[in-house]
Amino acid sequence: MKLRRKSVLAATASLVAAAAFVGSVLLAMTSATAAIAAPSPSRYATTTPSAVRATPTATLDPIHSPGQSPSPTAASPSVSPTARPAPTVRESLVAQGTEPSIAADPFHPGVVAIVSENLVMTAERSGCSRPAVRISKDGGVTWGAAVYPWRAQCQDVHSVLAWGPDSRLWVGDAVGATDGVVVSVTHSDDLGKTWSVPWVQHFTNGWSGCFPAITADDWPDSPNFGTVYVAYNWLPDNFGPAVAVIASRDGDNWVHTEVTLDSLPDYPYSWRIGYRIQAAPDGTALVSFYESNLRLWNPANMLDEGPATNIGRMGFEVARVHFEGKSLSVDKPYWAANVDHTEAQWQSALAIDDSGQAWLVVETNDHIALGRLDGRWREFSVSGQSSFKPSLAISGRTIFVGWHASDDDGMVRTYYTLSYDGGQTFSPPALISAVAWNPRSADVMNGVGLRENADFGGGVVYYAYGDARSGLAIYMAAIKP
Repeated sequence: MKLRRKSVLAATASLVAAAAFVGSVLLAMTSATAAIAAPSPSRYATTTPSAVRATPTATLDPIHSPGQSPSPTAASPSVSPTARPAPTVRESLVAQGTEPSIAADPFHPGVVAIVSENLVMTAERSGCSRPAVRISKDGGVTWGAAVYPWRAQCQDVHSVLAWGPDSRLWVGDAVGATDGVVVSVTHSDDLGKTWSVPWVQHFTNGWSGCFPAITADDWPDSPNFGTVYVAYNWLPDNFGPAVAVIASRDGDNWVHTEVTLDSLPDYPYSWRIGYRIQAAPDGTALVSFYESNLRLWNPANMLDEGPATNIGRMGFEVARVHFEGKSLSVDKPYWAANVDHTEAQWQSALAIDDSGQAWLVVETNDHIALGRLDGRWREFSVSGQSSFKPSLAISGRTIFVGWHASDDDGMVRTYYTLSYDGGQTFSPPALISAVAWNPRSADVMNGVGLRENADFGGGVVYYAYGDARSGLAIYMAAIKP
């Protein structure tokens, strides 16, 4: 693994183990959690002991063939640009903060929301945050004042958001409980002026994990139009985290299910994180997650996957979720992609196109790998640089992929590519801006961005990411294809 690749891996050590506050009271964590919160591999560290590599390429399986194992059917990358005018790109500083998540209102062009973390460090490598939501009504030219769905209480550091119909803005995060942290969801129907009483899940035990993902069904012809889905991790036993999914139509009445998990012979332990969830136009939803199958695993040191000899496979699984109003079920997951290093777990993206086809983007082999889950995939990279942390957004036949790359000096830049023909061809990788930044200036828990993503709204791509060119800050690029 190239040294430059290790130097730009985002800090992840205490992201799941961060202690949570309720109000101003620090939640007392267990001794196991305390062990987890100790310093460990950082995405911007110079050494990453657990960043082992195994399978060298990403391979994707058909979505309708969950029983198949990955087969190397890689297509040669196409960078032939579709004959279109050059897109317009407007990059702007949103606010100081870290770990942004963005969503565009699909029914009101120009209405965009970003939730970010405002870290409160309680120790050198642990802390909590006051999640803040900012809303723009003009496509990010200006932003409203920060609002705090949990009234500025100090909570977990992984808040996420999604727009539903009628401009209902859903926000999820983990909040403190007696046995760790658990998922909480709230919503606003008036652009953040007021928020519903936060609902706190009661289906599964608390843990030092959680790391939620959220989506709303915005497909007008879907039988579950308006439904909100949340996926999160928790620890049912010492064999590894589970994948929990909950859903609701009103934010008050929720149902729950668990993704059936599998393991390999002689690898009874599984580490899972990095969940993503997206609603599909047929009324189902898809959930994806990183998984590594391990010979040994210690929940008191949960981020340590061990050396390559301890890992049977590592990559991503995908499962389809079915919501019937009063019940929730999920199909058996299928193995979707192999990756070649453990830190690919922290950033991936899942998207559904208008035909209901699922797309997954991951990082592997210093490249960005994009796959449609019918076996076709391609890779993107920047010559002489190491590519990482991909984001994905799809609208019609237009596909956006954004990512970061670092050069031999460790300087980080942000790139993107576009397809206008449903993934047949892509434009050459292009810079968002010419500005580069040094990851040494982002020495903070979780780095500057861990859940960054992109979303389409009104024909514009809104891409949010952490950037340390001017301190710990959130930037957004508005890209008009």
